[in-house]
Amino acid sequence: MLELVLGGILFACFSYAGIGIRAYYRKRKEIYEQYAGYLDYLQEDIGFLKTPLISSTKEYCRDKKGEFIKILGKYCSMLEEGDIRREMFDGLFASPYIEKKQRARLSGVFYGLGKVDADTQLENLRKARAAADAPLSYYTKKYETTGTLAFKLGVVLGIAAMILAA
Repeated sequence: MLELVLGGILFACFSYAGIGIRAYYRKRKEIYEQYAGYLDYLQEDIGFLKTPLISSTKEYCRDKKGEFIKILGKYCSMLEEGDIRREMFDGLFASPYIEKKQRARLSGVFYGLGKVDADTQLENLRKARAAADAPLSYYTKKYETTGTLAFKLGVVLGIAAMILAA
């Protein structure tokens, strides 16, 4: 009986580790999916409707969840308070799901929003969107391969540990 309980605990631990690794890669992928979607949304909103940045960002965040949406919420708060210093933008993207080299790129894009005329802003958004394609495809592939493999491997190792414990 004790072996069965121990096997169940080992199975749960290994499976939980696999689920955690898969969730990590999923969050990284979702950040860049939402970032690309946000840039596309801003291009349409600024280009056609000339909507203010805060209103546009709040509208994009409506009924959405995720790590990037939390970042956009903090960004809106910064804009409303008028606290738009460069170091504030660097801290905005301090997330374990965003690599350091990507943090600088993202903070640069967000720091430049709303500082130029509409045509230049649209061109900058197009460039940022084109630059977002590479990490988006990379993290999508990592999720599909490494994240899925980690989950399956965690379950298999959990089953093996359970069998060995019994």
